[in-house]
Amino acid sequence: MAKHYVKCIYCNQQFDRDAEPTKQVSARRYAHMNCWEEHLANMTQEEKDIQAFFDYVKSLFGSDYNYILTKKLAERYVKENNYTYSGMLKTLKWYYEKEGNSIEKSNGSIGIIPYIYKQAFDYYYNLYQAQIINKEKDLSNFTKQKEKVFNIESPRVYVRPPHMWLEEEDE
Repeated sequence: MAKHYVKCIYCNQQFDRDAEPTKQVSARRYAHMNCWEEHLANMTQEEKDIQAFFDYVKSLFGSDYNYILTKKLAERYVKENNYTYSGMLKTLKWYYEKEGNSIEKSNGSIGIIPYIYKQAFDYYYNLYQAQIINKEKDLSNFTKQKEKVFNIESPRVYVRPPHMWLEEEDE
């Protein structure tokens, strides 16, 4: 088996990517697994949000993923509209997973975000408020209630009697 020597992007040491546990950071960049874990531990929350956002967009669009356009739009939305990367991530998850919309018209990027951000915000805000309201309630009473059975009879259908022919006409 051929050896594939690569350089760790964090410690700059050269190693065989097939012999050691590695993490593929990008298409052609690798890191030792312990260097990657140390890097994750030292990341700020905003960097983690950015990483999660771009990982989700990449997995969502697959081969149609347009990194350059996505990065440009994301930076513009953060700068001009004061959106956060975690907010944009939740918006995309709501739009494509919860609402079940197709990615066919998206051109491999995130241009839909400004049009649906407010709706996704309202959805998650309502979920948050429902959790706050229901946090202090005792749910054991709801599970112990008897089931109510309703019998709904079908409506009576008027059946028209068949028309009776006289046998005398046939003769």
